[in-house]
Amino acid sequence: MKRIDIERLSDLQRRRNVRNVCILAHVDHGKTTLADYIVASNGLISQKLAGKLRYMDSRADEQERGITMKSSSVTLHYKSNREGEEILINLIDSPGHVDFSGEVSTAVRLCDGAVILVDVVEGVCPQTRVCLKQAYMECLKPILVLSKIDRLFLEKQMTPHDAFIHLSQVLENVNAVYGSIFASDVMSKEEITANSDYTSALENVDDSKLYFLPEAGNVLFCSALDGWGFSIMQFASMYEKKLGIARSELVKAMWGNFYYNAKTNSCLSGAQEKAKKPMFVQFILENIWHIYETILVRKDREKVMSIAEKLGINLTTRDLRSTDHRLQLKTLFSQWLPLSNVVLESIFKYVPAPCSMPSEKAERLMCSLNQDLKSYPSETQILQDDFMNSDPQSPNKIVFISKMCAVDPTQLPKDDHEKYIPSMEEIQRRREIVRQKIQDRQMQGQLEIIQPTDENREETSEDEECNEVFIAFGRVFSGTLRKGDKMYVLGPKHDPKNIDNKSPDLPKYVTEVIISNLYIFMGRELENIDEVCAGNIVGIGGLENHILQTATLSSNYFCPPFTDMELIATPILRVAVEPKVTQDMPKLVKGLKLLNQADPCVQVLVQETGEHVLLTLGEVHLDRCVLDLESRFARIELNVSKPIVPFRETIVIKATVDMVNEAVVQAPNDIESQIVSIATANKKCTLDLLALPLPEEVVEVLDKSTDLLKIYARNTSGGCLPEKTAKSMKDFRDHLTKAFKAANCGHFPESVVERVWSVGPRKCGANILLNLSDFKHSNFWEPLNVSGEKCPEESSFDNSFINGFQLATLAGPLCEEPLYGVCFILMNCKFEPDDNQMCESNFGPLSGQLMSTMKEGCRRAFQKQPQRLVTPMYSCNIVVNAEVLGKLYAVIGRRNGRILSGDLTEGSDNFSVTAIIPVIESFNFAQEIRKQTSGLASPQLLFSHWEVLDVDPFWVPSTEEEYLHFGEKADTENRAKVYMDSVRRRKGLAVEDKIVEHAEKQRTLSKNK
Repeated sequence: MKRIDIERLSDLQRRRNVRNVCILAHVDHGKTTLADYIVASNGLISQKLAGKLRYMDSRADEQERGITMKSSSVTLHYKSNREGEEILINLIDSPGHVDFSGEVSTAVRLCDGAVILVDVVEGVCPQTRVCLKQAYMECLKPILVLSKIDRLFLEKQMTPHDAFIHLSQVLENVNAVYGSIFASDVMSKEEITANSDYTSALENVDDSKLYFLPEAGNVLFCSALDGWGFSIMQFASMYEKKLGIARSELVKAMWGNFYYNAKTNSCLSGAQEKAKKPMFVQFILENIWHIYETILVRKDREKVMSIAEKLGINLTTRDLRSTDHRLQLKTLFSQWLPLSNVVLESIFKYVPAPCSMPSEKAERLMCSLNQDLKSYPSETQILQDDFMNSDPQSPNKIVFISKMCAVDPTQLPKDDHEKYIPSMEEIQRRREIVRQKIQDRQMQGQLEIIQPTDENREETSEDEECNEVFIAFGRVFSGTLRKGDKMYVLGPKHDPKNIDNKSPDLPKYVTEVIISNLYIFMGRELENIDEVCAGNIVGIGGLENHILQTATLSSNYFCPPFTDMELIATPILRVAVEPKVTQDMPKLVKGLKLLNQADPCVQVLVQETGEHVLLTLGEVHLDRCVLDLESRFARIELNVSKPIVPFRETIVIKATVDMVNEAVVQAPNDIESQIVSIATANKKCTLDLLALPLPEEVVEVLDKSTDLLKIYARNTSGGCLPEKTAKSMKDFRDHLTKAFKAANCGHFPESVVERVWSVGPRKCGANILLNLSDFKHSNFWEPLNVSGEKCPEESSFDNSFINGFQLATLAGPLCEEPLYGVCFILMNCKFEPDDNQMCESNFGPLSGQLMSTMKEGCRRAFQKQPQRLVTPMYSCNIVVNAEVLGKLYAVIGRRNGRILSGDLTEGSDNFSVTAIIPVIESFNFAQEIRKQTSGLASPQLLFSHWEVLDVDPFWVPSTEEEYLHFGEKADTENRAKVYMDSVRRRKGLAVEDKIVEHAEKQRTLSKNK
């Protein structure tokens, strides 16, 4: 882009004529193709290459796979044809594959509007639902684009009327999904009492502007491949003069059950009842169908010329003689219904400017789960107006960084590129230093041969190390950011309430930086800029040493850090990586740090065994991470382990038992055998423990409240409890009480919630510790002002019991995996009369003995019950035709999956299959599906839930029927035991394997080669 254009863009920034928009859709629904046409409207690429170049996909693997793997931004200029006003559009193209859903979150946070594409043949897919939900939760103004309409004619061979009915059904499905998201959000905010119902709660909320309506202008129809698109208003303007009907009346009648009466020259309702053509069919679809049939089916060149004359389009002789009829079609449509014009005009008209931010969104960005805006100091509350007004003149400069982009230095502007690329003289000087060191070592007898050793391999390849430059990808929410500005980086734990105005030092969790470089993103390129006004997307250089992935920058440290972005998927796929050459381990460690910084979806862990583990969202994401490590960040060859799948351990109910009596220490006779009695090493304290499975409803409540429990544990351990957290915890307690009542299992007392002592593991898991004994301890709900008695003498052992419970739930007895959905009950706790002195003995302090005893007692109580493994499950959605449906079912069955639904998509012969499959069985699943279905099906896997594997890992045949069915050796594979043994082998635990059986009959057999 030329310098004069940059100056014009800067002027538009200062005038606040800006729109921030992201493109969201399911994978392969046409996002990048649409982005190509919008980019071509600014002359960045040729119109002929639009849809083929995939300009926003700059990575080589993106081009090869044909999918977008990262969010890319481009700044565009647009002048409205109707209003004549100029605006600046920051467009972000985001991935549609679920493995890169974190990139979608980074894009959504920075935008005010979203263009949501839906393939009219495939309809509303799982990622479409997620996109709609994200757009709603981030308060974005959505524009719906019904794409690939040409497929209705070319593939489905629908008539215009059938296509209209199909489009109506797709639009209804989208509105139904969006309405359900709206209703669930309203219900979560409203406090529903026992006497109220859902209907009354929704009646008071205005949803008139919520849905997608073509007559409202927020629905577009297009074919991105052929480069055309339109809105209802566009055709209403065309027919306004020809029919002599007001545009407002045509807009209302162009969609829906209306038909045109030529005698009265009016639009009347009741087209379906009177068997009339709807106006959308008569005036729009029939014309488009006629053009497709003339050019692609009949290939009539003479008719093409007459069509062009009627539409007022000038086609060149070269276009008319073209043998590529699809190119001829594209040329005709691009002049009649240019796709970029209608999309940009809709963005200009319907997406709000940054200065129109609603107060709800501003408060949502500023206030996390455990804070309330009113609880902040007055200096912080004033900043809300700066957020909403997005004033470039504001002295408070606020910037949010959503991710760090790794950029090759060659992509930087020339001035900055020279700063990162060493000159030839510098490279020669470095080589001379290395050569001199080698000669010195040879003279000292350290080297026998003059060649680089492994020790100096780093020195000889110094110029081959990672030379990536990190650019912060963010948005200015207030003020004007300039080069040289001093800004504060606010850590996630920064709290404005803890700022001491009298102290000259910086507050805790706050660091200071100087802004060195500012960039405008132009897709694959970057452009230097001196300043960026509020409301614009910006790239900031030189922050890689201050920001890991996301951060908040502000000139005023009374600004709170922005809330965390909501990730769609959870990283579940793990692999261990190591270098093939041991000496390259430092490079691997450095490369993993850079990868963790550059990819918002990946997590890097170092396990207790010393293994470096990558947590990724799926196989495609894993392939990209390994490729980046080998080619960009570490630049070494790697050994990648087989995928590591986490499991959980739980128990199931053995038999129906009576309710545990909370008033009596002794348990009923039918569960007495399940209680474990264990004493400390010095025999001074005896514990009676019982393990029971938690109801599914309770486990679900605990799972959803993991983040809340983390905040609660952090605040109660050191610091006061915020008011908002206290309210959330009270709601959590109510939900937990309702869940126990709804389960109605009869295994727990009525006051079970009040008896909760702790949750685990790590004080935020799905396991509960109850106390039904006489032991007095600190109440779990005490920070919420719940009455609870304490015994000063015995409460000193409180942490010993809790820590023992935490250790037991962190590593279960099956394969040292965390426990899930287990309730441990302390039935009785007996102390010897003389043991209150808490004196140390040969066995150590009593507190340490209690912790180890509690841990061992919980493990034994767990083993008293039927044990089960809990495996993570993927949800899988596949659109496939009837011809290969049987092969698809066979693949899912071989991998121990289950079909949940297989409904026929309305208006087509495709089936939408929803299934679940264990994560451990999912490797190479997509490749096998594509192979068996000849490429007609491509699944998307998303982590769904944890599911109990209803197979006893220790089961062996015992009855005569079982011996007859399974054989004496139980030849049928026990899935649970196979999974358990694989985890135990990986962790180095003992595994019962029968290596040799009937040794006297063993003999060596020659193998046929």
